Amino acid sequence: MKKAITLIVCMALTAALLAACGAQPAEPDLDELAFQLRDSAGFGEEMYLLDEGIARELYGLGADASCVAWSGAGATAEELAVFETASAGDAQELLERLWERNESRIADYGSYLPDEVPKLENSLILAEGRFVLLCTAQDSSGARQLWKATFGG
Repeated sequence: MKKAITLIVCMALTAALLAACGAQPAEPDLDELAFQLRDSAGFGEEMYLLDEGIARELYGLGADASCVAWSGAGATAEELAVFETASAGDAQELLERLWERNESRIADYGSYLPDEVPKLENSLILAEGRFVLLCTAQDSSGARQLWKATFGG
């Protein structure tokens, strides 16, 4: 009887361990991730946290998405926005819109602040699961590294 109980307990523990191996990693906290990304990117001017309502309008977000965003004072094209969408499909749609927006900004800045165009051409626009990143900075390598580390890429 004692061997049977031991065997059942071992089987239950093995099943629990195997189930844990298949579990998805916890998603990051949007605010924490956004502030870490801001601190890891090299911006050429002071960045200002945008009101979420303004950011929603700026990026065309629906009510089911969240965003933490910063922008400079306007002397540069620099910006950072981190989004959490309702689904991975929504994240892909947002990713496409952000690429289109970035192409439009390249054309706009080309006519009045051409020195900013290389930053825009090198913008990080990435998606992973339900999260999307837009980072236009002098040096976005730290943000890229943090994004990869956060999502295991």
